[in-house]
Amino acid sequence: APNAASVTVREAVETLTAEYRDRLEEISETVQHDRQDITANDDVYYIRWQDVLAVFSSYVAGSEQGAPVAALTENQVDKLREIMWAMNAVDYSTRAETAVIETTDKNGKATTTEITETVLVIELTHKTPNEMALDYHFTVRQNTYLQLLQDPQYEELWAELLGGFAQGGGELMNPDSTRIPTGTLQWPLPVAGTITSQFGHRVDPITGEVNSHTGTDIACAEGTPILAAADGIATVANGLDSWGGSYGYYIQIDHGGGLETLYAHCSSICVATGQQVQAGQVIGYVGHTGRVTGNHLHLEVRIDSNRVDAMQYFTL
Repeated sequence: APNAASVTVREAVETLTAEYRDRLEEISETVQHDRQDITANDDVYYIRWQDVLAVFSSYVAGSEQGAPVAALTENQVDKLREIMWAMNAVDYSTRAETAVIETTDKNGKATTTEITETVLVIELTHKTPNEMALDYHFTVRQNTYLQLLQDPQYEELWAELLGGFAQGGGELMNPDSTRIPTGTLQWPLPVAGTITSQFGHRVDPITGEVNSHTGTDIACAEGTPILAAADGIATVANGLDSWGGSYGYYIQIDHGGGLETLYAHCSSICVATGQQVQAGQVIGYVGHTGRVTGNHLHLEVRIDSNRVDAMQYFTL
């Protein structure tokens, strides 16, 4: 930043990401619920900062009296905030849902109990850069800027600028040999790690309430390489939004046949959206971004968009 009255793009993004996170957490804390789910009109749970910054930069620098945007004034930060919220609207609703859970009675005998949960659904609605260009009545010059800045080849540069992308990675590593695959997926770490939270109902480590956990948490050291569990295509590679709808920096891989895996809370990632990956390839590193209490990998497995227990794919 050239002077004390301006901030860098990275600082502005960190501030606005925190405001967005605080809004989501405010909803979670003030609306009574037993379980929380999140939906998005485009199946993306993070702020596409590449798109937001492309719209902002085109609006500011692409005007006839264009201004530099490497360092932002207070007014420019306000404009960036306006664009961020316009492109990332947040709403919510609740619904009742019945579930059957396994418990033990006072004699230690296994039994099942039917419970009715209040499900809080946080609803994210994202606008595309082209929709914003129409809303802002972009000129030909501004639209030219916008198309240039949206080029996929710059995604890694944006992520490097904001701190969520690590150059390197891509090497193949052997997964931990004590977690033996039972099917199509291999262990996503070179170490066994410690399972700190299973799939299904659990006591939330932050709220202390019983709720549904959508994946398996594997604790290990920060910076531990995360390995692709099978060949596939990275459909999500969020290295732009450190909150990521509570997932932090995360990666989602489509393995074909309706099978997908998701790797959350990375300290950084090293793949891009649309990239082909191989089983055992380093795709990111363990961290504690998003909604966490410590360093771990949150692993999800989805079949036809339905979450299932990842541990059914492994045995000791």
